[in-house]
Amino acid sequence: MKIKRREENMQVIEREYTVKKLNEGIENRTIVFDHPMQRKPGQWDLEQQSLLIHSILAGFAIPQAYALQQFEGDYDSFSVLDGKQRFTTLNDYMKNSFKLAEGTPVVNIQKRKVVMDENGQRKQQTSVEVYEIAGRYFSEIDPKLQENLKDKVLSVIVLTNCTDEEIEEQFYRLNNGTALTKSQKTRVFLGDELAAFVERVEASEFFSEDSHKSYFSSLRRKQGDIQTTILQTLMLVMDYPFKNFNNDAIMEFAKWFRVNHKDSDLVYCEELFSKLNIAVPTSGKPNNLMKKTTIPILAYHIQTIDELNIPLQRYGEWIQEFIDSYTPDCEYASYCGQSSTSRVKVMARLKYVEKQLRGLEV
Repeated sequence: MKIKRREENMQVIEREYTVKKLNEGIENRTIVFDHPMQRKPGQWDLEQQSLLIHSILAGFAIPQAYALQQFEGDYDSFSVLDGKQRFTTLNDYMKNSFKLAEGTPVVNIQKRKVVMDENGQRKQQTSVEVYEIAGRYFSEIDPKLQENLKDKVLSVIVLTNCTDEEIEEQFYRLNNGTALTKSQKTRVFLGDELAAFVERVEASEFFSEDSHKSYFSSLRRKQGDIQTTILQTLMLVMDYPFKNFNNDAIMEFAKWFRVNHKDSDLVYCEELFSKLNIAVPTSGKPNNLMKKTTIPILAYHIQTIDELNIPLQRYGEWIQEFIDSYTPDCEYASYCGQSSTSRVKVMARLKYVEKQLRGLEV
């Protein structure tokens, strides 16, 4: 990624905060996690959360966090770029939001004191205090450990005077080669503006868990499947020459779309999902057909029903009929399953739905 030259460079300032101070900042909203590059919340499982708490209490080193200054001259107000899972885990644990995993090791704390031996000589004596923390809430661990956790000092690298390009480059370098999924790396390639746009569409009613109109498990949401669905829809709408719908292709599209998109493309995409939300019938539970294999196809064909003057209500009725009649051996199913991301199968799904709509009686 090429960085633009300018007179003032990005500044890197190291700050130190106790966990107690960080928690106060989170509660007061002087420390926030709303940067578009951030991973989705809830990435860590209980084992990972418990390991962090144990690491701090047992005296292991904790990696530095990275953040962006929110207000000029104020280094205590920042938006976290890397470190969200650590900070939120600590905050949640100290609010008794979860108890540590049953397999969490004991905490051994060395205690040293000077004693006199039988010859009257001073010598150092070391003892080990053992504390059980497995399966316990914060309020249930030893008060000494509670204080140690509150007083633990963590390092935060605060970045100031950054361009968007430098922020993206910093984020990419922090996470390159780590556990970021390809879907999450795509967010970096999108840049701030488009990442915020995707976030906005993800937050719409159609994709909300409560609406039951789309089918994404909690794990799939964390892994970025909704983002993938939105970008696949854009690939179709923009008539992008994709070879397949896999994550590598989506990363390439993200780079292309960042350079070639217009504001009107974003508005149009939001309109498609707004109309699809109106069309898709409300039900008591989501149908597992309504995921990334099918949603881009149905969203794309909003423009087909507009062309054919098919009302949204009638489109919704057809979608319900389509869902009800779906079986593992139906024609549409043959265009899903293995190699469903290939261009051949994506185009086959598009043509199948178009054929059905063009033969629809209004």
